[in-house]
Amino acid sequence: MSVLHVRDAMRKGVVSCAPTLSVRDAAKLMTEARVRALVVVDGDCGLVGLVSQTDLVNVTLVQASGQDWQALTVKDVMTANVLTVTPDESLSQAAKLLIDRHIHRLVVVDQASSCTPIGVLSMGDIVRALSRE
Repeated sequence: MSVLHVRDAMRKGVVSCAPTLSVRDAAKLMTEARVRALVVVDGDCGLVGLVSQTDLVNVTLVQASGQDWQALTVKDVMTANVLTVTPDESLSQAAKLLIDRHIHRLVVVDQASSCTPIGVLSMGDIVRALSRE
């Protein structure tokens, strides 16, 4: 069995949005693109966060507290300080990071620039890659 790397399992390309996008529009974009998370980017570094379906569902808790969730933006609900990996890292190291940190996905960044997202790696992607081995 050969050693698998992140590049062997990752989903290439990202569906991204700006931090100023409304929560409602983020939900629409996820639905239309058939993705479970959006990579949040801005003009400076590029990668600034990740917003997932779970983040959007959790917004309903805000609504229960009396706040208007439709006034919220992606920046209000996203995960900042996203964990990243590069395509050349081993898949087992990436899986360990997901498990140890209790998270569902990692943003894959370009070797040359940790600010440039080039893909996403989820636990499901790892399972699919292992099933092909």
